[in-house]
Amino acid sequence: MSEEATIVGGRSFTQLINEFEWDEDMINYVRGIRPYSGVMDWIGAKRLLAVMNINKTHFVTLEILLHEGRMNVYDCLLMGMEHANFSTFIQPVFELLPKLLKQSGIIKHLPNKFLNEPWEFKGRLEPMVTNDSKAACTSY
Repeated sequence: MSEEATIVGGRSFTQLINEFEWDEDMINYVRGIRPYSGVMDWIGAKRLLAVMNINKTHFVTLEILLHEGRMNVYDCLLMGMEHANFSTFIQPVFELLPKLLKQSGIIKHLPNKFLNEPWEFKGRLEPMVTNDSKAACTSY
């Protein structure tokens, strides 16, 4: 993603990422602190599943493979979005996830590069199961 394409309010994408701080609620989520019981922290997790909304119109499922430092993306409309457009939407996740893991203070068993460097999209785009009409296509 080029810096010219990501200037917001006179600050570049890199500046915005460097200045970003996760809020305490999200850090507590990683630590397993939630307002309801029966939850776990992320310490022993090898894989996390998350749903991401793209452009307020489309959902994809992210499979975050913590010990491999990569993500797979499951999408039922693979042909509906060009790779360059998808990269624009997903890049902040790859930039901010290491900061979240590091700020939590509990994810110390992963290699340093997974906590200090942006992740690259080394995963793969995978199709999701849909019904015959393709109308029931979602990540929830």
